[in-house]
Amino acid sequence: MSEVLERIWQHQQISRVELVELTGLTSGTITNLTHELIELKLIREFEAVSGSVGRRRVMLGFDPSLYRIIGLDIGRATVEIVVVDLNGKIIKTIERDMSGRIGPDEYFEVIDPLMNELKRDIEKAGYSILGLGAGVPGPMDYSTGSLLDPPNFPGWKGFPLQRTLEDRYGLVTLIEDDARTSAMAERRYGLGRSLQDLVFITMGIGIGGGVVGNGKIVRGTNGLCGQVGHMTILLDGKTCDCGNRGCWETVGSIPGILSRWSGGKTMDELKEAIRLGDPEALKCMEDTLGYLETALINVYNLYDPELVVLGGRLYPYLADYLPPVQNHLRSRQYAFAKDRLRIEPSTFGTSQSAVGAAALLFGFLLSEPVRLLALNDGT
Repeated sequence: MSEVLERIWQHQQISRVELVELTGLTSGTITNLTHELIELKLIREFEAVSGSVGRRRVMLGFDPSLYRIIGLDIGRATVEIVVVDLNGKIIKTIERDMSGRIGPDEYFEVIDPLMNELKRDIEKAGYSILGLGAGVPGPMDYSTGSLLDPPNFPGWKGFPLQRTLEDRYGLVTLIEDDARTSAMAERRYGLGRSLQDLVFITMGIGIGGGVVGNGKIVRGTNGLCGQVGHMTILLDGKTCDCGNRGCWETVGSIPGILSRWSGGKTMDELKEAIRLGDPEALKCMEDTLGYLETALINVYNLYDPELVVLGGRLYPYLADYLPPVQNHLRSRQYAFAKDRLRIEPSTFGTSQSAVGAAALLFGFLLSEPVRLLALNDGT
């Protein structure tokens, strides 16, 4: 059943005949499995299309009529909640500014009423919620679903996030580092749908990375794979909250950039100063792009991805400078690989992590549909 769902997701719409060819299962088995999936309202039949020869083929695709998935992004600056259907279509988005709020208690004062109202509205409209995915600054202890000590995120050290979300909202819940949820948004619903290896880099108050290898999230031994914001860029640089010195995050994040410029307190002010030709602002941006270029060449050499996706609240301020950065990167890559270098902006903008959090549950559905539905039934 899992393989059938995965093939349907890959192709978006596919016939039973094609499923037989791709999976190696018998036509009888495919007929039985697809019938069961239709009964469960996970997939449905679409209007038949004509082949070049023979009978018209009925196409199969995901059924958006019953199930909904909720994605929650708990960020350093905002909280965002999205609702998606089984095709990844965003049904609803809610975002709240969390400036001045510190720690779980103050965050859940905002999240609780939003989630409870959202659940009521979804169920009142006749839909079933498959579960909740949550993205949050890492690192985390995956065995317990607890945060460890996320840099620049005070008050969350040791917090049992997964259990808390399950207890508060009564939903099957998965949690993941927000950079990895962002990577999964691209993998499941965006630019990486047909790719196996990609890296997502999110740049904002912090800098994080999510690595997808062979189509799956790569975590590493200690859950630190993809912590690109904490690669050393300056040998004798500032001490970072992670304990390292000279991390990219200390100079390339929004706070890191603004700490190197004395002319203002916001990126909008820096952008305006650059437009006016302020020498200090221009030098600040020149250095920022140099750090970005150094980090990206390291990412390419370490992970060898088909695609690097850039996102986060900092990206719009850097977007216009990306073409020359890419040209410099090509000159620094292996000659045989330079023409395959591909860097793109994120598909979902500031909603990236929340959409990716929903994608965690969708991935659970693809891999273990019977178990997920059983958990929702309480069996």
